[in-house]
Amino acid sequence: MRRSLIGLLVVVFAATVAATVLGLHALEGSPASPTEEPDAFVSRIVSQIVSDDYATAWTTLYPPHQAVAGSDEYVACEMRSPVGMKLRSISVVRVKDRQLRVPGDSKTSAAKAVTLRLRLANAGAKTVFTHTFNTVAVGSHWTWILTPSRYKLYRSDSCGTT
Repeated sequence: MRRSLIGLLVVVFAATVAATVLGLHALEGSPASPTEEPDAFVSRIVSQIVSDDYATAWTTLYPPHQAVAGSDEYVACEMRSPVGMKLRSISVVRVKDRQLRVPGDSKTSAAKAVTLRLRLANAGAKTVFTHTFNTVAVGSHWTWILTPSRYKLYRSDSCGTT
């Protein structure tokens, strides 16, 4: 009886190990990719930032940048200079693949460069401009990154909010 129990445990353990190894190989062979289109993601983040909804935008910030700019610090710092305009429209100009050196990382990463045309308005003043934003995939979702100057500001604790 004891030998058959040990034999059963060995078989269960071996099957568990085999399933784990096969699962890991399957994951390595087909890495998850974001399901949301990069232009839709970037448009949503730009809308949040223009609306001064920095707390919501922060939740999709590139994780190493979240570590440098904690949520409370990021929101307090960005609220020092709110956008102060209403977003009237966003038009996608183009989406391109690119290699990008993300601030704080030593190597380049695959990224999407999303160029948008933004129309902003406030008290009769209208502003239209085109800008390219970069997004980096992390697992199955997109993240946005701080610009080099904003990354440096947060890394050196120069915002003065803490």
